Amino acid sequence: MFAYVVRRILSTIPLLLVGTFIVFTLTAISGDPLSRLATADVGEEAYERIIELYGLDQPIPIRYVNWMSSAIQGDMGPAPSQGSQPTFNIVMDRAGNTARLAIPAFFFIAITAITLGVYSAVKQYSKLDYFVTGFSFLGISLPTFVFGLLLQVIFGLWFFDWFGVRPFYVLGMRTVASHGWLDMVRSHVLPIVTLWLVITASESRFQRAAMLEVINSDYIRTARAKGLPRRKVILKHGLRNALIPLVTIWAIDLGLLLGGSVVTETIFAWPGLGRLLLDGIFQQDLNLTMGVIMVVSLLVVAFNLLADLLYGVLDPRIRYE
Repeated sequence: MFAYVVRRILSTIPLLLVGTFIVFTLTAISGDPLSRLATADVGEEAYERIIELYGLDQPIPIRYVNWMSSAIQGDMGPAPSQGSQPTFNIVMDRAGNTARLAIPAFFFIAITAITLGVYSAVKQYSKLDYFVTGFSFLGISLPTFVFGLLLQVIFGLWFFDWFGVRPFYVLGMRTVASHGWLDMVRSHVLPIVTLWLVITASESRFQRAAMLEVINSDYIRTARAKGLPRRKVILKHGLRNALIPLVTIWAIDLGLLLGGSVVTETIFAWPGLGRLLLDGIFQQDLNLTMGVIMVVSLLVVAFNLLADLLYGVLDPRIRYE
């Protein structure tokens, strides 16, 4: 397995380099950092300082190599759009804020998707199956921004006051240190619920389809014919193999969640990676944009590698040789 992990890591390095170079090039040519100074009353020294800071007098490939060499050492350069603070520190701080939503949302999503998918498959064409199917179609067809804004209207305008207590905050992030446990929880609920509904809707459909395929397979019929209890056959033999497709989806979703849900964080004014990426793009901040892209890319690669390793745990027939 160790050799397999090494091969996978080595194989992803060219992919990361090509992907980040494309993003770097597109970001670099999308705007001119000097344009903001074009109408300002500044001297020649200001222009020269910007040119030196961004290496604008060098070709894009050379600038990319210089940036990547520094980024590997933890230096992603200053972020002009954030007061020239170190980009690495800003990205890591915002990544922690995003994790506040992503990690609990992922656990709720995983538990709910498995539960709904398994019961919907086992009780196929029952009232429960139709309910889960309707819930899934609603979540899939309802855009994230619509559901997020709907929650804000419900709990920000219609049910703003519950017996003299504000149930949930609709904007911003509260922390335990600054506001206490209760306010922290009330500010986290609505963004997490938004992520939970939208992602669970699609994942429960994947789980249902995978479970239906497994419970109709020959080895499940054999296990039932041997007299094994239905519950044991479903949970021990069926669910284990039915989780393999869902693990693939989890790897993608968790990487994207930790990389920052742009729409959700923007709607709820959440200071995470998603909003930081938008700030970097709109402010034409190359270092900031590349810093977020690098973190997201590494997360996606890491979770996909973890998913590949979990395949062997779920299905002993899979070997890494």
